[in-house]
Order: sequence, then structure tokens, then C-alpha cells
Amino acid sequence: MFTNKAFTLEKGLIVPLENVATIADCASVIEGVSRSRNALLNGDTKNYDWDSGYTCHQLGSGAIVVQLAQPYIIGSIRLLLWGRDDRSYSYYVEVSTNQQQWTMVADRTKVSCKSWQSVTFERQPASFIRIVGTHNTANEVFHCVHFECPEQQSNQKEDSSEEPGTGDPSTPNQQLDPHAPRAPRASSLPPSPGPNSRSPNQQNQ
Repeated sequence: MFTNKAFTLEKGLIVPLENVATIADCASVIEGVSRSRNALLNGDTKNYDWDSGYTCHQLGSGAIVVQLAQPYIIGSIRLLLWGRDDRSYSYYVEVSTNQQQWTMVADRTKVSCKSWQSVTFERQPASFIRIVGTHNTANEVFHCVHFECPEQQSNQKEDSSEEPGTGDPSTPNQQLDPHAPRAPRASSLPPSPGPNSRSPNQQNQ
């Protein structure tokens, strides 16, 4: 009601052209584990390494879920998988408006996926996007560095040729759970993407 921006409505909802999965647009990660609370949505696609700059979840348990500020009509997303070595991932993506009924919009469970992932699908209302990893050739964790919705094409070439980053050593350890604002204990931090890393269950044995 109070904007000078031009926008398109479909079924009473905004059809965004710019990335609305940002902190500035009040998007948030409501499920997933990271050493930096805003790592998935901060727009940084270069500064990540073995220890920081990504969001993850244990394969077979949980997911990475992004909540947008409001329902939008969306038909694409883009994400960057952790890729400092030759590993590949498999995953699927679902969207929802209420976290009760989910619609699968991408099934890449039988595909070996690396680096940038463009996901396009039939436009539909969504305010929650759930990314579920199903396989990692290096270990038992799904690692995602960056998420955007809808897909933005402008920086893809530049970002695809990125060099290994250094991460942000000053970033405090935080778990992406709005109900647990305190930093998690060391045993609950995500395992490093390193090929020799073990699952949390193995670490605690």
C-alpha cells in the first residue's frame, strides 16, 4: 500500500523479480545448522571454506528450510552447493504456504549435483522452501552455501569461477533455531565438510 515500486500481482500475491530471500527482505532460515546465522541468505557466495560460510543438515534427518517474509508467487530458486573438492550431492526441494502441505518442485535424488543449482517449476504461492539432501559422496551431511528466490542470473558466471575463500573466523557459533538463541555446544555444531569428517553420532561415541 505504501510503495512507489511497480510490482505484479497474481492471485492476489506479489510476483517478485528481485531476490526476496534476503535478510533485508526479512527472510530467515528456520531449520538447518550453521556456524553463522545468516550464512545462507547473506549473499556471500565466495567466502566459505571447510569450517564456515555454509548451512547444513544431517542426511536422513531434518532439512534446510527458508521462510520468506510473506507468501509470494514463485517459479524458480537458485542455490550453491558446497564445492571445495570433487564431491557431489543429491537432493529434492519442496514448497509450502503453511508448513503442513508440501509440494515437491524438484526431484534430484538420482542426479549427481555440484556447485550452482537452478531450479525452475510451475509458478505457485509459497512462503516456505524446504531443501532436503539425500546423498553426499564425501560424508553424511548436506551442505548449502547460498540460497536465492527467485533465481537471479546476473552473477552466475562470475560466481561459478570463484576461488576458495577464507571464511569469517570472527563469526560466532550459532545454531539456526529461533527457539534456541544461545550458541550450541561443540558437539551439536555441524561437522566439517571434510572427507574425513564423521557424523555427530559417530563423534559422540
